[in-house]
Amino acid sequence: MERINEGNTRIYFEGIGYTLYKKIKNKEYKVIKVLKDDQRSYVALLDIDGNFYVYKEPREKNRRKWQRFLSIFRGSESRREFKNIKKINLLGFNTAKPYLAIEVRNGLACVDSYFVSSYIEGQDGSVLYIDRILKELKNIHSLGYLHGDSHVANFMVGNSCVYIIDTKFMKNKYGKFGEVFELIYLEESCGIDIDYDKSSVYYKIAMIFKRYLLWLGDFKKKIRGKK
Repeated sequence: MERINEGNTRIYFEGIGYTLYKKIKNKEYKVIKVLKDDQRSYVALLDIDGNFYVYKEPREKNRRKWQRFLSIFRGSESRREFKNIKKINLLGFNTAKPYLAIEVRNGLACVDSYFVSSYIEGQDGSVLYIDRILKELKNIHSLGYLHGDSHVANFMVGNSCVYIIDTKFMKNKYGKFGEVFELIYLEESCGIDIDYDKSSVYYKIAMIFKRYLLWLGDFKKKIRGKK
């Protein structure tokens, strides 16, 4: 990853990333489709010189004071996503190709950022492809990693492979418990039973812990409601 500073803007890029930065800065692009537009994030499919790219702006994390403070030490959400996707590629998994991460700084803190990656052609993850998605998730686990957000929608399915998207990809520090939690979450997100060992002690303890987390979440909501 290369870096160039322009005033209060830090430009992190690989390959054609700096060219994409100039095109976006000069508004030399066409928005093909807005994929998401809410208070949390803005995601759009851009056409730049006849090629498609995905533009992501983490609005909520850009404006949160605590996230801005943390950015002094660990960088912006956009830069971390760039590094994470690059790591996934280097490990041999299928995902987008990272091109560009932009940070706008006010002093030491990042106050705005965005990330640009390649566009993946394929089908959105759904119950129709659950066997292939489950196989890919188990492959991730077998190599000692976790997806980090194993909702069925956080995979895309191509003709010959399954792509990992919207991931907090990480080393598995939790062993079998980490794997089981991801399988439980995948199963709940697609609404059907999937094939994995539900007789193990890891599954039983994971379900107890999951119920505790749900109870704790409901309890906190009730406490907030009384204030």
